[in-house]
Order: sequence, then structure tokens, then C-alpha cells
Amino acid sequence: MALPSDEVIRERLAMIEALAKSDRRVRVLEAIGWPREVEERFFAGGAEGLPEVTYEVDRDPLNERVAALDAAEQSLEGDDPVTVWMRSTVGSMRDASRMVLALGTAEFSRLSKELYGGPRTRFHGGGERNIDLAHHVIERLRPHGTDEATDEECELLDAEALAESLRQRVAREYPSMVIAVVVDPEATAKVVAGSTRVRVRADATFTPWEADALWHHEVETHALTGQNGAAQPEAGFLRVGGPRSTRTQEGLAVFTELHHHCASIERLQRLANRVLLVDMAEQGANFVDLYRHLVGQGATPREAYLDAQRVCRGGLVTGRAPFTKDTVYLAGLLDVQAFLSAVVREGFRDEMELLSCGRIALEDLTALVHLRRRGILQRPRYIPAWLRRWRTLVPEFAFLSFLDTVALGRVQLRYEELIAAATEV
Repeated sequence: MALPSDEVIRERLAMIEALAKSDRRVRVLEAIGWPREVEERFFAGGAEGLPEVTYEVDRDPLNERVAALDAAEQSLEGDDPVTVWMRSTVGSMRDASRMVLALGTAEFSRLSKELYGGPRTRFHGGGERNIDLAHHVIERLRPHGTDEATDEECELLDAEALAESLRQRVAREYPSMVIAVVVDPEATAKVVAGSTRVRVRADATFTPWEADALWHHEVETHALTGQNGAAQPEAGFLRVGGPRSTRTQEGLAVFTELHHHCASIERLQRLANRVLLVDMAEQGANFVDLYRHLVGQGATPREAYLDAQRVCRGGLVTGRAPFTKDTVYLAGLLDVQAFLSAVVREGFRDEMELLSCGRIALEDLTALVHLRRRGILQRPRYIPAWLRRWRTLVPEFAFLSFLDTVALGRVQLRYEELIAAATEV
């Protein structure tokens, strides 16, 4: 179907930008955050009782915003890729408001599953589910033999050391990017990142590869895409993305960790285990059940609290109503890896750069290609390192795209004897 005229597209983009600016308070992840005192009370009580969390929601303005976004979505008529993208964008803004309105209820969890999927959501209509991927990753990562080879002991970075390393790296690699890195004693997670500020929890420590991973994940993906979106003259709303972009954004962030070889065994295990935690909560496990399960698996009490909190925030601490966002990290990684394997090739560099033009979903790219060709969407201001190294990226995926056609089950059979011998040792 033919695209609308440039004039109509620009009018619609201006309407969406006005809607995005009309209420900057609708940030789901900020709204569901637990204050630090909730954590302190939990441990002061011997880590026995369910956390007591309350959410303050200003309902009237949010209900008015939902109505305005409904009307805006209905006004966007057409089935062309650009109009479909615009409707989806407005719908995602509405979904964020709906989630905030449902905080602390089972409805929040239902909306979460509708928007992010859940542990038993299937991949693109196939038979495989998120939880199957999680189990596969855990199985491949667990020790299958006894190795004499070990890693050298590494010196941990404290919060200030991590913050200073991130500041220096921003100054060196993106000198014009304005982003504050601060040590925050009130931060509820080890690192909390937005487009212009990264907060590091004051009592947190980090391995060198964890620090590298945080750079690629938080700064060179999330902050970078947010700032690129804000810099778009006619589509500044790309700075936020909304719930619909979360799967792609988190998948892209984890991809960069893997691509730069800083996603550790522990990191991938934790991402996979979080899918299982969401499934446990859906089956009825409460916050304390999740916490005890994690401690029993060897997590420190603080780590166990933070991961159980991720699953229960926004929903119910009593079980059966979790926040399902943690199921998107591995699912999004699979999406991004498959997409790049299919699409990265010489001659598509401009299109691939659009991945970093803002906080987008993979399905947005067709519309964004059209807007770029018309001069309505600008080239991203900042390009992440993995995309800047185009001459080494294309050969990698040229090879991987054929490897995907090889039946790896047959290859594994060829090495069964080696696997058996290594396992026996």
C-alpha cells in the first residue's frame, strides 16, 4: 500500500511527539521500583516476612492520557508500514499508562504477559518456548566434567572505581555524549541506567568483565539508543520506545555483551534462571519462596533479594502475578541473533545503523527505512562499536548464516566419544 505524503507523515509525527512530551512521568520501570527501605525492613525481619510494598498512582491524569492515546491511535488510518508503526508506537505509550494504573494488582501481571510474553510463550508460533531456551542454556553452561584449568583471581572494582571507568570510557569513545555516572546509595539495583544518567549502587562490587558488560549493555546500547532517539529532529519520541521495544532493546544489549566476549557464564546463568523464577511465581511461589530458592542455589542474600524483587515488583509478592519482563532477555537475544544472521550483508549498512537510531523494535525497521529514504529520519548521531566495525561484522555473519543450515545434532554425534571421555574425567 502507498505511503502517506511527506506532509501527512510529518503532521502525524508531530502529534506523536506532542503526546510523548505531554507526560514524562509515565515510566514503568521507575513506577514499579521498590524503595531501599523495603529491602532494609526485609533483612531487619530476618528475611522471613513478605515485603510490604505500596504504589502511589495518580489515576485521573493517567485515565485521561489513556483516552487521549486511544483517540490518537484511532485517528491513524492506513495499512502501510509507516502508519502501522505509528499506531503501534501510540499503542505502546498507552500500554505504559495501563501498566502503571494496574500497579500492585493481578491485572498488572496480565498486562505484563500480554506485552512481554511469559516463560511459556512460544517463539514465533513454533514449538519452542522461553522456558525451553532457559533450560537449554542452563544445561549447556553447567559443569559436565572436572577441569584443571582455572581463571586467574581478579581484583573486584568497587562502585566508585566502576563509575570512574565508565566516565573515562564515555569521554574517550563518545566525547560529545552527555551522560552522568554517579554512585547512589539509594539505588535498588547494582546499576540503574537511563538515557543521560547511570546510577551505581554504593555497596556493589564488580568483576572486570562485568564492568565491560555494563558498558556495552547500559551505555553503548540503552543510553546510546535513547540519546539517538532524542536527537531525531522529527521523531524525538524514539528516545523512550515503550514496552513494545523492550524485547528488542534488551536482546540487542545482551547481544553486544556476547559479541564483545564479556557475557560471563554467571551472567547467562542468571538471565536463564530469571525465566525460571518468573515461571515459579506464575505457579504460585511467593517472594520468600523465590528468595529461599536462590539462596539455596548459592546466591548471596543481597543477590537473592534483588532477583526476587525483579520478579515481584509491580505485581503481587504473594505469588501468581509476577512481572514477566525478565523473560525477554534471552528471547530478545534469540530474535536479534536470528535477525542479524538473516539480514547483515554487504550493501545493507545504512539499514543496520537504524537499529541504533532510537529505542525501537525489530519490526519497526521497514517503516524506518522508508522514513530514512525520504529524509524524514536522520542517521543516528552515535554508532555503537560493533556496528562501526562493519568490515569485521559482515564476514562473521556471512559465515554464521551458512552454519545455521548445518544440522548440529549430526555434528554432536560425531564427537560423542570425546564428550563421553571428557565427562568421565
